[in-house]
Amino acid sequence: MDDDLQRSAIEDQIANFGQTPIQIFCKRHPRRGPPIPIAHPLSFAPASISLTSILSCMSNPPSAVLYVGLLDSNIVIVNQGLTLSVKMWLTTQLQFGGNFTFSGSQDPFFGVGSDILSPRKIGSPLAENVELGAQCFATMQTPSENFLISCGNWENSFQVVSLSDGRMVQSIRQHKDVVSCVAVTADGSILATGSYDTTVMVREVLRVRSPEKRVPRKDCIIAETPFHILCGHDDIITCLYVSVELDIVISGSKDGTCVFHTLRDGRYVRSLKHPSGSALSKLAASQHGRIVLYADGDLSLNLYSINGKHLAASESNGRLNCVELSGCGEFLVCAGDQGQVVVRSMNALEVVKRYNGVGKVITSLTVTPEECFLAGTKDGNLLVYSIENPQRKAIVLRNPRTRVMIPS
Repeated sequence: MDDDLQRSAIEDQIANFGQTPIQIFCKRHPRRGPPIPIAHPLSFAPASISLTSILSCMSNPPSAVLYVGLLDSNIVIVNQGLTLSVKMWLTTQLQFGGNFTFSGSQDPFFGVGSDILSPRKIGSPLAENVELGAQCFATMQTPSENFLISCGNWENSFQVVSLSDGRMVQSIRQHKDVVSCVAVTADGSILATGSYDTTVMVREVLRVRSPEKRVPRKDCIIAETPFHILCGHDDIITCLYVSVELDIVISGSKDGTCVFHTLRDGRYVRSLKHPSGSALSKLAASQHGRIVLYADGDLSLNLYSINGKHLAASESNGRLNCVELSGCGEFLVCAGDQGQVVVRSMNALEVVKRYNGVGKVITSLTVTPEECFLAGTKDGNLLVYSIENPQRKAIVLRNPRTRVMIPS
């Protein structure tokens, strides 16, 4: 380059290119909060889920947890002695108010909060030899209030219990024998009940809009008269599924059959016979039209399409007390006498992941929208399986009565 002035300018530009001041900020950067939890851990990182907390003494004296349900960020728990309690389900959205914040919190991402409804007795005396379990309970949401449906009563009725104060607001008796199981649609608009009289009754849930905070006793939550009475079984109805989207009512029975009816007009569609003829104990159906049948007789799981085609079969390797589906409908979550939570694919029932428990029989289970597991045990504990904060090496429950440490 012949021009000395231009040469000098370019050399200076090269020599000083990218230079910045030694210090930009006078304050230290705020400490970052924990990383955002994985949106769908079962699909992308099932190993990220672990047993993060244990809540003991869910009832006094301790008794098996028969039912665990999640409704509107509330955990609904029913124990063996028909003791109802409601606790808060804590999520990152509740903790952070839905906004991004910097935080040094060392708490788990998910957990169980304080009592919303303290433990109290519900229901009337049970029928003799009734098989009480999760199939006897269901939660239901209306514009005015949330409710628990319970059955198994000696007078052949099922009852509607308010989750705000534990009072019974309605009792309906239409079946000729003990009501053995109940099921509610995902939108809470339809209730189906199965009975020892081998029939299924389908009722409409009335959308009560009361100006008062609580629903008055005179108001009906559920229509007294069913709009369908479905037949087709020769023995006790043991499990139910009802869906508005699929226009289907599926009932399982001790006679070893699973019967399909349309929800809209109650028309019989088809029957499925268990391959070994064993009595059906549990059933689960996804929004994609896949149905899983489980029988205690041979401890087998069988997968069917909604059209009745047999897709897969698998051994459960132990008695299952709970069979639930994830919110996406792609995973089957099972638990039982072995004390493990087992996740299976709804494509071919292959095992995706096994999660160890505390060596106790798991009697009830629910899967949250965040794909966490809430499992109740035979000795009255509540186990929480969730994504653990990686910054935390140990979780200590702060309640002195339930002080438990779980190493990560």
